[in-house]
Amino acid sequence: MSASVLSNKNYSQTVIEQAVKVCKQVENRHAKWIVNHKYLLDQNEIDPLLSQQGTSCDTNVDEKGRIADNQRILLACEQMRVNERQFTADIKQARHRKILAQTLKMAIVALENRCDHPDMLRVLNVHTGFADFASFAYGPNLTFQKLGSLTSAHNSFAVNILELVNNPRFCKQTQKKTSNITDAKTAIGFIGIENCRMLSPLLMAKPLLNLTDKNTKLIAAKMWQHSIIMANVTRMRLQHIGYKEPDEGVLLGVLRGLGQFAICNHFTHAFEDALVSVMQTFREKEQMDDYFACADIKPSLSFLPAVIEAWEKPITKRIIEHMDWSANVLHLKIALEEDLNNVPVHARSKHGAALGQARTYAIFDTMARSNAFLNDDTGYWFANMRMDNDMIKMAKMSQPGKFTLAT
Repeated sequence: MSASVLSNKNYSQTVIEQAVKVCKQVENRHAKWIVNHKYLLDQNEIDPLLSQQGTSCDTNVDEKGRIADNQRILLACEQMRVNERQFTADIKQARHRKILAQTLKMAIVALENRCDHPDMLRVLNVHTGFADFASFAYGPNLTFQKLGSLTSAHNSFAVNILELVNNPRFCKQTQKKTSNITDAKTAIGFIGIENCRMLSPLLMAKPLLNLTDKNTKLIAAKMWQHSIIMANVTRMRLQHIGYKEPDEGVLLGVLRGLGQFAICNHFTHAFEDALVSVMQTFREKEQMDDYFACADIKPSLSFLPAVIEAWEKPITKRIIEHMDWSANVLHLKIALEEDLNNVPVHARSKHGAALGQARTYAIFDTMARSNAFLNDDTGYWFANMRMDNDMIKMAKMSQPGKFTLAT
């Protein structure tokens, strides 16, 4: 592979071993960061007043010489009522904790069963568009006619094409007049071949992630941005070494993120299935207090980081294995397998190394922007993918969260 993909810096065996340990720790923290609602993508949009803990409204009152005997009796009576309410609240909280613990235990099993579904393409609704696109997109064979056939075969792709061209921001960036286009094939011509080559994988992936579920909306936004950055940085790394088809990197980055999408999409359904199962058990055992208390149980994200960490790679592997790869893009499948199997970067193909570096940068970038990345881990984290400071600065200056379109 081209030596220019990796840093020329040599690392000792001690550094390499420490980098592997740090990477495992960072990936664990990244899964927790994705789920933690405390961390948002753009910290500038956070209102600090809303993020603060509410202050107590208790006051200190000096009652000396003010409360008469009968008032003291009333006060003691009221205190007994407060204690009784607190005792009732404690019982209620204990019951909720018990029910939630049982529900979470079953939710993990339910979500893992969904993740272990033999037909993961159907579960995630991954269509053949990715493989069809890859078979002709990279090289001189890409035509408007072939892209048009994809919009005819895959309605969601056509819908996103139309949304893109009718977006005023797109028109402004490409310096074209806003036009109300209603035909997907016309829209492809409006976008242009080069932009279609770069953006099509993203437009195909967009409908695969549920961004409307209130339980996972913030999580989905983080996952989507992670995929955007992975796709763009992979493309940039291939472009940097002069590879003839750097847009292949966009497809690699998009496909690498699909495992997370599946977990996010099925979280709420898995939790609801688990809660219903727990309720049925309570009803069968005539534990009616517990049964009615289930109405107050809300979805908890506490078990999700462990599921993401354990399942996002196996799910992505299954998706990759079930795709119909044509001979001219088998190197892309190999690159994905290299990253999913944690092949050391020096033993990877240039595409596999570029993808690994992109994923490494994407995790660092999103976590660092919300002050969640430990500074002491930075050197080891990038060393594992043989990335030097120049590579990191280049990626940062290129604003990888945004795509620059051809005009």
